[in-house]
Amino acid sequence: MDFSKLLEHKGVILAVVGGAAIATVGVLYMSRRRKQHIHDIDDQYELVGEVTGLYCYPVKSMQAIEHEVGFCSFAGIRMMNARDRQFVVVRSNGDFVTQRQISKLAGIKVTMEGRELKMQADGMPDIKVPVNPAKNLNAVVGFRVWKDTMAGQDCGQEVGEWLNQYLGEQGLRMIIMMPGITDRSCQLPTSTGKDKLIFQDDAPYLLTTEQSLADLKQRLDAPANEEVTMKNFRPNIVVKTTKEAWDEDNWSHLIIGKNMRMRVIFPMARCLLTTVDPETFERRKDGEPLKTLKSFRIFPELDKTNPMFGINLGVEFENSVRIGDPVYARRKKFA
Repeated sequence: MDFSKLLEHKGVILAVVGGAAIATVGVLYMSRRRKQHIHDIDDQYELVGEVTGLYCYPVKSMQAIEHEVGFCSFAGIRMMNARDRQFVVVRSNGDFVTQRQISKLAGIKVTMEGRELKMQADGMPDIKVPVNPAKNLNAVVGFRVWKDTMAGQDCGQEVGEWLNQYLGEQGLRMIIMMPGITDRSCQLPTSTGKDKLIFQDDAPYLLTTEQSLADLKQRLDAPANEEVTMKNFRPNIVVKTTKEAWDEDNWSHLIIGKNMRMRVIFPMARCLLTTVDPETFERRKDGEPLKTLKSFRIFPELDKTNPMFGINLGVEFENSVRIGDPVYARRKKFA
């Protein structure tokens, strides 16, 4: 299937559907909000929805923290003194660890208490680590995140032992990003020099839409159609759109609220991590939702193996985003 032609065809359909939908209550509500900001938006953008969820994952592959506002830096979202994926768990050989290798990481709840990150898990005492520790060059270690060899600061023996006990391994350590030590840039072909990474996989931001999740769930058999939620996809920004499912395939640039400008870097390819049940912390035996996504969301010109769900983003300049902010999109142009 030619992805560009699909999107071009879909764009025509959506234009018709979008015009007919103006009479609905939801669109009237969003239209009123548009009047508040229309002086800031050029005519290349159209109102497509509003922000309904904001998530930050301070420790890679652990649970998210949620808040009504987040600060969008070049290297990912910040919430309540925490940065997205500023911590990562590594093995003694330097390999980073995620739910792909240890699904039980999904069972670790994280919350912020001032400038400390608190981790909680069943059968374990609570443990806290500072999110802005003093620099200690003696604690700097090297490790790998995908193909990137990098350095960060070890959070200490106590945290390592806590992880080993809960996750049932030996030699695990938790590493924190440290300014001036940890440096990593986005390597996707369409990224720019502004797009920085901490321990994210590919890009600073992941956006998903409620409509695309709803369409996917309609295709799932029971019990997956009830059990799979947005948590399986670990987005930073969730949008409720006034358009059809998968309309985000067509977007090239976004304006969120009055001042937040973002750029689509690439569609998000999905992997086995989506099959980890966020409630049981185990990989689903039915392989969902990845199995169903592969049946209709693989585009060989983008990725021959992994299906697409959501879009990776970078920011044009740093600013805040809030729940309820209107979202405006500029659409891709196809020859």
